[in-house]
Amino acid sequence: MDLGPPSFFQEVLADFMGEGHFARHIRRMRVLYRERRSALVDSISKELGSIVEVLGGEAGMHLAVTLPNRSRDLEIAERAARQNLWLWPLSPSYLGKVARSGFILGFGSTAAADIPRAVRKLRNLLAVK
Repeated sequence: MDLGPPSFFQEVLADFMGEGHFARHIRRMRVLYRERRSALVDSISKELGSIVEVLGGEAGMHLAVTLPNRSRDLEIAERAARQNLWLWPLSPSYLGKVARSGFILGFGSTAAADIPRAVRKLRNLLAVK
């Protein structure tokens, strides 16, 4: 049913790693994602101040922001989508009745230069002055 074990692909991957290409890729990506994460955390701090709480801003390719209790993240995410701003609502991630409102924000595919503009869009959606 199949073509057998993926020996060829495993050998190519082993060479790729053995020659140091994978390690170089990881180093480049760490620098790039650190820059993007810093741009996002700095922009959130500047534009949203104490309105939101940032969770998980130290590492990774996503972070979460929580909104004040009465905020409706699902409605805000729908309005944001109409403006080409893609937010992942946080509240559906919870089981049970008590859920925090907010967003899971990814930055892996967004250029650092584009992040401040996106955070300003979010600020406008939240009606923060």
